[in-house]
Amino acid sequence: MAENSQIGKPAVGFDRDIHYLLGLTFDAVDMDGAVRVVIDAVREKRKTFISTPNLNFLIASQKNETFRNSVINSDLSIADGMPIVFLCKMFGIPIKVRVAGSSLIETLGDNEECKNNPIKVFFFGGQDGMAAKAHANLNSSLNGLTSVGFLNPGFGSVEDMSEDSIIEEVNKAGADFIIVSLGAVKGQAWIERNRKNLNAPVISHLGAVVNFMAGSVKRAPEWVQTMHLEWLWRIKEEPSLFSRYFKDGVSLIHLIITQAVRQSMNLRSNKPNNVKHLVKPKIVIAGDPNVIFLEGVIIKDNLQEIRKLFKNIMLKKTSVTIDVSKVDYMDTVFMGLLTLLKRDLAQIKCGLTICGLQKNLPQSLLNEFQKEVAG
Repeated sequence: MAENSQIGKPAVGFDRDIHYLLGLTFDAVDMDGAVRVVIDAVREKRKTFISTPNLNFLIASQKNETFRNSVINSDLSIADGMPIVFLCKMFGIPIKVRVAGSSLIETLGDNEECKNNPIKVFFFGGQDGMAAKAHANLNSSLNGLTSVGFLNPGFGSVEDMSEDSIIEEVNKAGADFIIVSLGAVKGQAWIERNRKNLNAPVISHLGAVVNFMAGSVKRAPEWVQTMHLEWLWRIKEEPSLFSRYFKDGVSLIHLIITQAVRQSMNLRSNKPNNVKHLVKPKIVIAGDPNVIFLEGVIIKDNLQEIRKLFKNIMLKKTSVTIDVSKVDYMDTVFMGLLTLLKRDLAQIKCGLTICGLQKNLPQSLLNEFQKEVAG
């Protein structure tokens, strides 16, 4: 029986509709779903770290493991860029629209529920004077967002920006949503280092948002966004971006040729026929309770028991070994859940060992769990 989940319906933990793509994880949510996650997190005071991986994130994550893990460690990962949507189509991942971080902020501002009870934001970072302008501009009009403060910590290291006095100043503002603008790598690292000590329920690195709100950079018109040419508009507004976009474009072509085509073909060619009629995968625990054997075909439509299994593993708070040598096929959702399980176990000082991974799986996934075996 198919799971009762759909694009736009947000979920948390192992109930997320999360997919594995070239080393990163992406949630299959549309704009309405992302907005719902933010509003619910604010109202419920639930800590939520939102990552907005675009092409630059994807390319940088191929060589920077810490940066890659910051995306995996987020509570919501949205596809911010048409190249990501294109790759999702290659892999059969049901993400058909980009959910840009800047569009998320605009949509929250226009949201009627937010207008009745505005979300309090705090701007952290940005170029000199931009956060102050964004703060003033936001508060000059009726909006579903209101700014309760801003802070430019300068150009120091992540450690310098994480001093107690800085964290205290941010917390004192009483924000619901911290908008960070420090450059993607440094911004994600700052969030990772400090999010446990920050009181705001929602936090995200949204570098361009501060400039857009400050008015120093104009957002592309709707028709430009519809034609998927916002990148060209950004170059017009910020010529310094040309070099980054060019390098990322070249890297994308290389990534497609060397990895994406082969991996997507493997996934599609090995996918069984009539998957909707397949029985649920078999879970076997024989002897050692911390060794689990999985058998059969594991896809999004029959993952209910696997999701329950992973939740129970976390309740036990112990290291576990999962043998997948008799798994005939696994889709990108199961790969995403495996990645989350490894992440969550690591956070409680436990490990996940995967045995029997097939060689036709994505190399990044093989590398991830082979390191665990080697360790």
